[in-house]
Amino acid sequence: MAENEIKFFVKRIFTKDLSLESPETPQIFDNIKATPKIAFNLDTSIATLDDITYDITLNINVKAETDDKTIYLVEVKQSGLFVIEGADDELKDGFLNIRCPEVLFPYARETISSLIQKAGFPPIFIAPIDFNALYQQELSKKSKQ
Repeated sequence: MAENEIKFFVKRIFTKDLSLESPETPQIFDNIKATPKIAFNLDTSIATLDDITYDITLNINVKAETDDKTIYLVEVKQSGLFVIEGADDELKDGFLNIRCPEVLFPYARETISSLIQKAGFPPIFIAPIDFNALYQQELSKKSKQ
């Protein structure tokens, strides 16, 4: 490998876990009167497999509810195996916390939207996420502690 040559590539993208619960169906289809409240939670986990291979997982929960009933709850663990070689620690952290989640997120978003539609509910649009901003917020929190 040449001096300062950095390699970054995706070995595989896969779904580790997928769940949809809709405890009130089919009655809920006729009982939704108002726009439901949507809650969205995202967490990222990073596992080191060897010196250059990393397993990155986006853990995403989407919950739709009315004032008193859960319409649906979707849980997705979207993962990818990534190879990062020749990067210093700071650059590697950027790949792991920003670039890898940016690659995975569109897959997770499509899986969630498709699953919700297959359950008989209107499609949901999940806005893009600025993983760089999230990472900078985390770094800022850690530096204040």
